[in-house]
Amino acid sequence: MLGGFFISQSGVIIGLLDNASVWHVQFYRSLMALTVLGCLVLFKHRGRLSHLFDTGKLAMLSTGVFLALSNLFYIGSFFHTRAASVFFIISAQPFFTALIAWVVLREPVRKITWFAMSAALIGVAVMMWEGLGEGRLFGNLLALGAAVTFAAFGVSLRGGRNSDMVPGVMLASIIIAILSASMLDDFTITNHDLFLCIYMGAFQVAASLVLYAAGAKYVPAAELMVLALVEVFLGPLWVWLLLDEVPTMLGFIGGGIVVGAVFFNAM
Repeated sequence: MLGGFFISQSGVIIGLLDNASVWHVQFYRSLMALTVLGCLVLFKHRGRLSHLFDTGKLAMLSTGVFLALSNLFYIGSFFHTRAASVFFIISAQPFFTALIAWVVLREPVRKITWFAMSAALIGVAVMMWEGLGEGRLFGNLLALGAAVTFAAFGVSLRGGRNSDMVPGVMLASIIIAILSASMLDDFTITNHDLFLCIYMGAFQVAASLVLYAAGAKYVPAAELMVLALVEVFLGPLWVWLLLDEVPTMLGFIGGGIVVGAVFFNAM
């Protein structure tokens, strides 16, 4: 729940930025996440770093690539559509995970999950239609891309579950930092924006992923899915209370269908 609490702040933090571009956010956010995760790896594997890459190299690579894409789509979506739409579309991610795991890992999908997936896709379609009418379709497509690539990231994690996947997460931060640096002509941002980017890197990327991984050791998968919904409920609430961004009626309807489908499937 604490991991979801941190991630839910993305929309409101981006709304509080002065003038930092999406590439400024990606660059400084990734550098901070890389620093925190690097310290974690050094502490956890002190004295035996040479064995870190003995197994799971392919899973680490795919983890890094898909997480990098997911982060690029995720942060970019907040610059092009309503924050509430982003969180509602992202909530369909468990179903994309089930679908990709069925194809890649041959993990069976229950009949009830197929039914819930169909309902969730209807909800996503409603929000896509809303975005088309408001000229926010591109942002909604970015959010959908974030959901799909984060699902692929989750499947990669499961594929390498017998290895430490933190280096894969670090690879994602390296990819994003290099790409962002190549897109920036000027690295100057205000102290206010820099502080927010540092906070995002330390807590929304590094801490949240570590907390989710730790929680998964103690909480059954179905319960973990329900607890992760705290991000979907809190995200729109933050921007509503602090930025006065009110979700539209279609947004509520589509988001309600998606969240309802996720909760129904988890129960």
